[in-house]
Amino acid sequence: MQANRFNIRTPPGSDWYELTQEEVLEPDIPIVDPHHHLWRIPGLDYLLENLQNDTQSGHDVRKTVFVECSASYRDTGPDHLKPVGETEFVAEIAEKSKED
Repeated sequence: MQANRFNIRTPPGSDWYELTQEEVLEPDIPIVDPHHHLWRIPGLDYLLENLQNDTQSGHDVRKTVFVECSASYRDTGPDHLKPVGETEFVAEIAEKSKED
């Protein structure tokens, strides 16, 4: 395991997400997941496919709320606009989710 720029110790491979599966206790209760991130971190990506797998696992997840996580910042341009890259990244994923 090695630390990345987020100081997260990452295991090799995104199969790490599959290590824990939550039991579906009450599948009929509608849920709004109030906190998730989307990011590209080597070995630990969490993107649309991951989110869809998690929200379609038997729970009745109706909506989710993205929380910024200092990911996908722009590499160029003025420093004060670099965080806009995260918004662009998430907006692109949101558009892609409409296709599925």
